[in-house]
Amino acid sequence: MKKFFILTALPLLILPGLAQSPACLRVMPTEELARQAVLIARVKVNRVEKVRYRGEFSQLGVLNPVDVIEGDFTLKELNVVARSSVRCAEDNFIKGDEMLVFLEPQESLFHTLNYQYGQFPIVGDIVKGWRDKENKPCDKPYSEVRIEIQGYVNAAHAPKPDSEPAPPKPSKPPLP
Repeated sequence: MKKFFILTALPLLILPGLAQSPACLRVMPTEELARQAVLIARVKVNRVEKVRYRGEFSQLGVLNPVDVIEGDFTLKELNVVARSSVRCAEDNFIKGDEMLVFLEPQESLFHTLNYQYGQFPIVGDIVKGWRDKENKPCDKPYSEVRIEIQGYVNAAHAPKPDSEPAPPKPSKPPLP
């Protein structure tokens, strides 16, 4: 009887794990990342600490900005929470790594926008895993990526042209 129970329970436990999609987070296009991020910067991971409180994140990365593309360029150090408990999230920092990050506020800290899909490792001067127009991963020089991001940011900040003409201003009555 025990064997029968084990043989029927084992497939029921294994099948849900096999049915999960490996990429269960939506990968945001780079244009959307640039529009939604509060801070976009090339950073160097200075220090990594385990977070000591129970919450959504279990890691705190202390990042030093090397080149701020968008956001507060006066910051000398960024405290970014990572290792989220969100299903399928694999955001992580390793001391000494250099990366391009898209950040948004998380209480008094920051967190990576779109979790691991909002951070791109930089090796030499090449951004690894950058996404092209079809949202497919590719490696690209940092200088080209920076120009692309600035284009997205400028387009997001540009005033939208009015579709209808402004109403005519009322004329002043003639002076007597």
